[in-house]
Amino acid sequence: MPTTKWATEADWVEHRSTITGLYRQKPLLEVIKHMKRVHNFHATARMYKARLKTWRVAKYVKYAKDNALVGNHHSMAYYTSLVPPENSAGSMVPQISVPTITPCLGAPASQQKVLDCLRILERYVVGNAARGQWRPSYEFMKSLEKSDWLAQITTVTILLKGGELQAGFHLLSGCFDAFKTNLQAESPLLTSEAFMAAFQLMSVSPSLGWSFLKYICQLSGIVLQTSHPLFQLLSKYLTLDSAAFANGSDLFLGCFLNLMALHVSGWHESHRAALLLTTGRMFLLSMTTLPQYNRLRVMSENGGAMPLLGHQHVLHIPTGELPPAATRPDTLSLYPDNPARITVMKQDAGGQEYLSFETL
Repeated sequence: MPTTKWATEADWVEHRSTITGLYRQKPLLEVIKHMKRVHNFHATARMYKARLKTWRVAKYVKYAKDNALVGNHHSMAYYTSLVPPENSAGSMVPQISVPTITPCLGAPASQQKVLDCLRILERYVVGNAARGQWRPSYEFMKSLEKSDWLAQITTVTILLKGGELQAGFHLLSGCFDAFKTNLQAESPLLTSEAFMAAFQLMSVSPSLGWSFLKYICQLSGIVLQTSHPLFQLLSKYLTLDSAAFANGSDLFLGCFLNLMALHVSGWHESHRAALLLTTGRMFLLSMTTLPQYNRLRVMSENGGAMPLLGHQHVLHIPTGELPPAATRPDTLSLYPDNPARITVMKQDAGGQEYLSFETL
């Protein structure tokens, strides 16, 4: 009688996201049966429980009865349970210090505002999923893999930090038409794009970041109407303080990804990976200095080999300069198998150049 080949440490690492995703939606026995049948993954219930405890994976909690806000009444524990767990000791992911989320969100009143944001985000995802707005397709996948608008905002940040004010604001002025187009199409990257763009501009000047966020909020109210969840979400962002806004990045992104998995029919791990990689790469590009940007432009003009953009860049960036959303363990684990090369693009014919990337 053949002996059972029990899951190795490498097997656990490989199937971690699949197991955690299933566990949050199904009873443990169903997860065990699914993993055995579909992935030939063999482990006992005790093994699963020990591993899930190590990963700090929790089931969804029930609605909080003492919550009186309009709409869905989930507690903060529900939304934090949507965020993927920290890296386990056996993972091959680089060990980077990522700030703890909830304590960084400030006083209870500030945390309540973050919770309001998460409730609106849930309505936004559920509504688009119910209307079939986000049906996974080739075009849908392409919209997750790259954001020219956000790449331009990223270069605006580089230019302004380097003192190139005229070039930076000229490039910024051309970004709003592209954002308006994205609003009309309700791109699935919208919530992440808006957050990342504001965060990057805040790194130049807090007032610039908040002014930008206010402008795109007003624009969304015109294009989508003030009753639209995206307008309400951006409006709620404006009530946060800077610390809660920055430190909530991982919570917002994690919840969005898992809400998409729960409610969007056809959502796959490849979609999640594409969005995580786009988010991470854009934050990495934003750390480019003006002299580096100028050298990259010259290299591109001369047809030189452009450098790769990968996880090794994260290791050289001081802790705290990137938000938690940019240093997620599941994002870092994707870089080695999904290389990308930095590219130099133009906003339009003869227009300002900006940095982007192409996957290899």
